[in-house]
Amino acid sequence: MAELRALVAVKRVIDFAVKIRVKPDKSGVVTDGVKHSMNPFCEIAVEEAVRLKEKKLVKEIIAVSCGPSQCQETIRTALAMGADRGIHVEIPGAQAESLGPLQVARVLAKLAEKEKVDLLFLGKQAIDDDCNQTGQMTAGLLDWPQEAKQPFLLDLSDLGQCKLWISV
Repeated sequence: MAELRALVAVKRVIDFAVKIRVKPDKSGVVTDGVKHSMNPFCEIAVEEAVRLKEKKLVKEIIAVSCGPSQCQETIRTALAMGADRGIHVEIPGAQAESLGPLQVARVLAKLAEKEKVDLLFLGKQAIDDDCNQTGQMTAGLLDWPQEAKQPFLLDLSDLGQCKLWISV
């Protein structure tokens, strides 16, 4: 029986099919009234966690999202995909727009410790800012080893040794 618990970070982003418009003052992109969805790479992370649960290697999957109240939709999507429960770290809209990878990594590290998870899944990058930093920063803050290159080739017999898993 599986005893591993997994935390999966899921980010709310502007849907990849939406045509992006720049704000008139050139300070960013228009987000009001624009369709948002789960970052596609975060979807892959959820799918990988669910696959491990189906193989009885993981007993619980917790989806977490940081941002405005609309992030609850992203968590509900993760729950529909197979996550067992969700955590929403609410950050008001204006603050959420300036949230950087290090701030998210700090939140994820605290949640990983609080929830006593064994695995942390993240998408390899976000399609809105194209960053690939949060996973590595989280691993550093937790002092956990990570798998960031070829997670699908990771030997599942070593799963108990791996503390951070980053999907591609």
